[in-house]
Amino acid sequence: MQDGHVEKDLITKEQFVKAGKEILNLHEVNDQKKYYFRLFALGKDVLTKDDSRDLVVVCYALALSLSSIPYSQFANSEGCLEAMVNSMFGIQESISYEDFERWMEKHCPHLFSSVHEWVLCILTGSKSHTEEVTTAVPELDHILKGHYLINKTVLWCMTISLPGVYITIPKPTDLRTQPSAYAFVSSSVQDLLQKARLPHCQTWNLLYNSNDHGLSMNRFSHHVSSYKGSCVTLLSFEAKNLYCIASDCGWREGSRRYGNDQCLLIQLLPIYRVMQAGPNMLLWNEHNREMKKGIQIGRDAKSLILEIPSEFDSIKHYGVTCKLHRVEVWGCGGPGALEAQIKQKQWEIKDTQKHRTKKFTLHQKSESWEDNPDKQLLEWGGISTNHSYR
Repeated sequence: MQDGHVEKDLITKEQFVKAGKEILNLHEVNDQKKYYFRLFALGKDVLTKDDSRDLVVVCYALALSLSSIPYSQFANSEGCLEAMVNSMFGIQESISYEDFERWMEKHCPHLFSSVHEWVLCILTGSKSHTEEVTTAVPELDHILKGHYLINKTVLWCMTISLPGVYITIPKPTDLRTQPSAYAFVSSSVQDLLQKARLPHCQTWNLLYNSNDHGLSMNRFSHHVSSYKGSCVTLLSFEAKNLYCIASDCGWREGSRRYGNDQCLLIQLLPIYRVMQAGPNMLLWNEHNREMKKGIQIGRDAKSLILEIPSEFDSIKHYGVTCKLHRVEVWGCGGPGALEAQIKQKQWEIKDTQKHRTKKFTLHQKSESWEDNPDKQLLEWGGISTNHSYR
C-alpha cells in the first residue's frame, strides 16, 4: 500500500505486447468467439447472467462508439438487451461455451464484430471507417432521437442477426461517397475495419410508417408495392411484442407463398430470438376470393406464427388475436431499388391516365347509337339492338 491507496495489478510492456499480438492473430470468427467468451466469463468455463449482461451492453456500446454515436437509453433499450440475455439463458443460471456458441450461431452470429473492431482500432491506431464520414443522413437523426420503432438499440439487435442481403457494403473506391458498411463476417483485419459496424441507414429508406401514413392495408399496399429490393418490417402489437420480418425480395401480393433462403422472422421483444428462417415464409393475398385475405407469416400454413387480416387492425400471434399498434417497413435495397419503385409507380399513374383519356375520347366520338361501342358489344353477345319504334 502506498499513500493510503491499494496498488493495482500492473502488467509489463512485454505482457501487453504479447496479449496484443494474440488479439491481432484472431483472424477466424470461431477464435474470436472463444476469446471474447472467456474474456467476459472472467476466465471461467461458464458464463453467468451478470457476465452476459456486461457482454451485451459492451458489444452494443462499442458498436455505437465505432459509429461516433453517443450512448443513450430509450424506452425499450434495456428491454431489448435484457431480452437477449433471457434468450441466451432460458431458465439456466449459467451456460457453457458450447451452449453459447449454438445460441449465437442461430440468433446473432455477428455479436462480437464491433468488439473486435474496436480493440483492433485501439491496438493499431487505425481510424474506424465512420470517422472519415461527413455525409448527412436524414433518417439517422430520427432513429437516434427514437422517432421510429427502429431506434439505435433495435437497429443494432437486427444487424447482428441479419444476413448480408439486407446490408449494403460499399466498394473500397466508393467509401467517401457511400459510407455505409454493414457486413459482419471477415477474414482479415482490413475487411473487418471496413465492414463491421452499426449501420447508419445511409441506404435504408422508410417506405411505410403507420403513424404517418395510416394503419390500413390500402396505405400499406400503396407504399410497399413495386419495391423489389430486400426490406425489413417491424410489427408492434399487444403484450409488448415487437417482431421483425426480414424479406429478401420485398413484399409481393399474390396467392402463392414466397421468399428466398435469407428470409427471417425475428422476435425482438419480449424475448430476442430468430423464430424462423428460410424460403416460402410469406403470403400476402388481397384479390383471390378463394383464399383468406391478409398477410400470413410462417413456413407452415397450418401453423402460422403471425397473421394480419385485411382490416389491418389486429394480428394473430400463434392463433391468439392481439391489437396491432404500429407497422414500419424499411427498404434495404439502396437507392437503385427506391428509384425503380418510383419509376414503376410513375408509369402506373401515366398508364391509368392514358386509359382514362382513351375511354373518355371514345365516349366523345360516339355521336350516335350506331357508333357507340356498347352497341357492338351487345350484338357480339347475340342481342339485337336494331328495333323500330313507331
